[in-house]
Amino acid sequence: MHVKLVRTFVPDAVASDEVASGVREELARHGALEGGDGWPRIEVEVLRADETSEGVAVRANRPVARATVVTLVARAWVVASPDSSAQRDTGDLSADDTLAVDTNMATGAGDPRASLFHRADGLRAAARRLGIEIARRIASP
Repeated sequence: MHVKLVRTFVPDAVASDEVASGVREELARHGALEGGDGWPRIEVEVLRADETSEGVAVRANRPVARATVVTLVARAWVVASPDSSAQRDTGDLSADDTLAVDTNMATGAGDPRASLFHRADGLRAAARRLGIEIARRIASP
């Protein structure tokens, strides 16, 4: 089975590639991965990335998030040949990661520089897990 990322609607291209990498990783684990862009293939579409706060704390007399949850949503399907229609559509699947908010120890305020790096890492970790789940859903009867 080949894997192709056909569309992405999120600005983080690396996170989108991680979804496809997760699909490839799971297929390879079961000896079902083929290289290149041949047929049959799993086509992956990354739909959105969401971010929500998890818990609230008071810092400097104002509410701040204690943690952030990043969520990635994608779907996939199997196409047997260029002329065939999609089969085994997974529907929308999601994976998330919870990130503690970094604070500046001197001021107690949030540290946006560190949080930016953690957000990207968390989104990519969720993307890899999402790809693995997509492959499992497609492979299951």
